[in-house]
Amino acid sequence: MASKYNLRRIIGGGRIPNYDEYANKISAQAYVEKVKSGQIYDPVLTFQIRNGFKVIKVLSNYLYDPSSLNYATFIEWINPKHHK
Repeated sequence: MASKYNLRRIIGGGRIPNYDEYANKISAQAYVEKVKSGQIYDPVLTFQIRNGFKVIKVLSNYLYDPSSLNYATFIEWINPKHHK
């Protein structure tokens, strides 16, 4: 869709549904960094990263999601085909 409508970027909030398994050991920020480096697999964030999304920051209390402990990622995808 972004390419079809010549959008410059897509931004959004993404779940980190496996964070609840790591929360007693590391912060949400550290979890995201480990997912980004490939040390931890997260079904949502890993997919997003593999599809060109970049994490801008970690958001707390973004959405009600017990498995993400209400954390989310603020993500961005830049359209490489965008033209002015």
